Amino acid sequence: MTARAWAELLRVSALFTVPGDALAGAAASGRRPNGSTALAVGASLCLYEAGMALNDWADRAEDAVDRPHRPIPSGRIAPGAALAAAGALTAAGLRLAARAG
Repeated sequence: MTARAWAELLRVSALFTVPGDALAGAAASGRRPNGSTALAVGASLCLYEAGMALNDWADRAEDAVDRPHRPIPSGRIAPGAALAAAGALTAAGLRLAARAG
């Protein structure tokens, strides 16, 4: 398991689109971004990444046929490791969201 395989599984290149949601939420509520906003951004990032890992875990049989180069079907990341990462990222995201308020 390499960092490159994890970056591909988690689609790290798309992470830059995620913080805008929390920032837009802060703006819509009329608040200036603060520590709670930063926690909400962190929660969003964790939950987004959890979704990416869980999606590839759930689609591993289809990906084995249609996208065998993806990290799980190619054997670069074990299915159990992807599922564990999804669980850990979900837990972290929920903790950050709770702290954000």
